[in-house]
Amino acid sequence: MTDTPATSLPAYVELHRDVILNADLWTSQVRILSADYAFEGISGVPGLFTVDDLNLAVLAGAGVNLDYAAADPTAPLRNLTSSGSPIGIAAGGFGGTPTLQDAMPVVFSWPLLPSTVHPTDIAVTLNTGEVITPEVAALNPNYDFNERHVIVFFGDFGNRLAPGTEGARYPVSLTIVDDGTPLMAVGRDGPESLVGMTAATGNHYASGPQLVGARLTEYSSAGDFSPAALSQAFPNDGAAYYGDDAVFRLRLFTSGGFSPDGVSGFLPTDFGRLFKLEATHADGSTVVLTQDGLDYELGVGTVRVVGIADLGPAVGDESAIDTLQYQEDHDNYLDIILAGDAAAVARLTTVVIPTAAESGYTDVYNPGGPGRTPTEGVIFSEPAAAQRIGIEVSLDDLGTVSYAAQAISDYDLDDDLPVVFRLYDPGNGTHLYTASTVEATSALGLGYVEEGVPFSNEGSHPALTAVHRFFSATASDYVLTTDPAEIAALSEADSGFGYDGVAFAGIAEAEPGTTAIHRFYSAATADHLYTGNFAEGADAAGYEYEGVAWYAIGLLQADTATEALRSGWLLEA
Repeated sequence: MTDTPATSLPAYVELHRDVILNADLWTSQVRILSADYAFEGISGVPGLFTVDDLNLAVLAGAGVNLDYAAADPTAPLRNLTSSGSPIGIAAGGFGGTPTLQDAMPVVFSWPLLPSTVHPTDIAVTLNTGEVITPEVAALNPNYDFNERHVIVFFGDFGNRLAPGTEGARYPVSLTIVDDGTPLMAVGRDGPESLVGMTAATGNHYASGPQLVGARLTEYSSAGDFSPAALSQAFPNDGAAYYGDDAVFRLRLFTSGGFSPDGVSGFLPTDFGRLFKLEATHADGSTVVLTQDGLDYELGVGTVRVVGIADLGPAVGDESAIDTLQYQEDHDNYLDIILAGDAAAVARLTTVVIPTAAESGYTDVYNPGGPGRTPTEGVIFSEPAAAQRIGIEVSLDDLGTVSYAAQAISDYDLDDDLPVVFRLYDPGNGTHLYTASTVEATSALGLGYVEEGVPFSNEGSHPALTAVHRFFSATASDYVLTTDPAEIAALSEADSGFGYDGVAFAGIAEAEPGTTAIHRFYSAATADHLYTGNFAEGADAAGYEYEGVAWYAIGLLQADTATEALRSGWLLEA
């Protein structure tokens, strides 16, 4: 893709870093789960910046919530319309400023290698025979490091007339093409090219969004954070919402995002008007879970729906959320957080989405639908049909993948990357650990050599712990620690160590998807070694084990030879 001012913006740069942390593998072989046309003509509305500009969204045919706009205080613009300005799209990391274009999300079953995501990867064939290359594309809004399965792209793909109607113009298929930087997905064996993959396209002006996946696992917050430039909706993981009640996660994957009206978002307390869950009781009968906060007996224990997560920023009291002001992330994921007995939770079988035809339930739209005050005579996308999807129960295995590019040169210059670099000074036997490419590049100039990217630098976690760094110029030794007593001792004037500050962040407690970062020390070389591979330190001559330093997402396999460290590894969680 040609560099433009929009490709130098922080969100674009950060979205193209090759970092994936605990992202789901929804299928054993990579697939396109959906590729649906929607949001016709409403992406990139010039001049749309405030509530006073809502008439421009109306003229573009976007759904609007004019009743929310009349409230005092006024709701945020994203709660008033799903349209946005060209500048806003560029700021979101799309690499351009499209004007009045259509949007299509393409949903993959494996996470995508971010650096390979470009609009030129995609060819869209219309019913007219035209083949369209999108103008811009990005992993926004599915940008969390444990997501990254969905490309949203903009272009001129059709109109709103229903298929079969005279003059209707719409996509019929999509193909991944070779643009010289092939689009890749990351699976158990690393990146895999998607060139040649095809899919029939859906049309939300004919039928609404669908669930394309439902996975039940133990709960983990590891990797559930965003690039810094796109952190306005964080933290929104289940533990940030519900604390210790977040024991299990039923992750729902959608074809186009879910909205109660086509503009605004759902709330953490909306389970009872959105979903039902079915479970099989030990006696063979079906138990239907319709409420959150209620224990359901399944003959082998109980299960309770705690609430929904992966929406907007966590707040102290979900029941006090202001519907007009609450802003969710509008991505393709919803997490139903569960508590109870594992044997009971494992008996969940089905997610059910009713419609407004059933008392107490709401229709579900993609976030490009009519809004609460639709303009008369305008065609909007359809609500979802009633649907059911089976639950994949995976309580013994998160079934996720983590990956990071292993060379410092693969990253832009930044002082707080989501990964940690390991370097080695062969002159004095010292290891250096840093999340800064600025510092790492400087160290290379001083004679250090790269030893890869061994683990994550967590950006958001309920058990987040700062990793403090001290350096002894006399011993040429870096000490990394989270222990308050050790921090106090090293801070003493006679310790021989100077304080370098917080180097990065880890996780204080073990949880699914993380690995222990072990600490070893060699008195002979005065070097501390930190590794997620215990065998590496145990086998290193002269190093003594000093215990677990913290926890993080491991990004290397067991073989940590230098050649392997530089090649870009993957860890199955």
